[in-house]
Amino acid sequence: MTNHSPLQAIFALAPRLRRASSRALSIYLPARSEGYDARFYDIEFRDLLHRYKDRLSPKDRELMDYEMRRLRHHVATVRPAACPAFAGFADEPNGVLELVKLRDEVDERLEVGELLVAPILRQLEHYPPALIAVVDKEQAKTFGAILDEIIPLEQVKGTEVRHSRAGGTSAPSNQRKADNTAKANLEAAIKTVEREMASGVYMHLYIAGPDEARTIFEHLLPERLKKMIAGHLSASLDSSQLKRELREKVVAAEKR
Repeated sequence: MTNHSPLQAIFALAPRLRRASSRALSIYLPARSEGYDARFYDIEFRDLLHRYKDRLSPKDRELMDYEMRRLRHHVATVRPAACPAFAGFADEPNGVLELVKLRDEVDERLEVGELLVAPILRQLEHYPPALIAVVDKEQAKTFGAILDEIIPLEQVKGTEVRHSRAGGTSAPSNQRKADNTAKANLEAAIKTVEREMASGVYMHLYIAGPDEARTIFEHLLPERLKKMIAGHLSASLDSSQLKRELREKVVAAEKR
């Protein structure tokens, strides 16, 4: 299994950062906890520009001015809220324009050059990325929990598990068929989980879903994945607010 790589977690969160050059703009700013307010960010961006303009060469200052305008417009579109801070990255020639919501406050920073990711890496050490597998006997969904984001990954649709109410001598046979179908479906879900965990992005695994399916799934997991289980969640596949519930449960589990 691939060793965990915090940098891979950053790229999973913001894939376009892979394309950034050595002439990118990186910024770190507080987010307004009460919700988006354009005036708040106008002041924050203006203060950051004022603080750093005399520290940069004329060429870097020109790049900063241009990319800061792009980032300011992006913030107005994304409207970050409900997080203590965020990182912003811009490199227009390479198609980079990203915001990463953070879990903790950070010092305000601005840098022109190689991507400044050290503050994010420190937060990833404190909040290890986790893969969430939500399973039942017929299908499964996987999600990545990275910092403040719950990212939908894959959906595995298996074969319908038919439950026969007929009694008599056929009942045990029908039950075995249903159990074998469920097992095959869960084994397919495990292959997806193995692939995601081998990516190097995730350090922990959470399992969610109905108790019976969750128990079977965990029993079938390879030992190396069993050792990475960090907890169980109550979320179900048909939850209309699945991402919100998963985020709340993961945060609660991390605090324990």
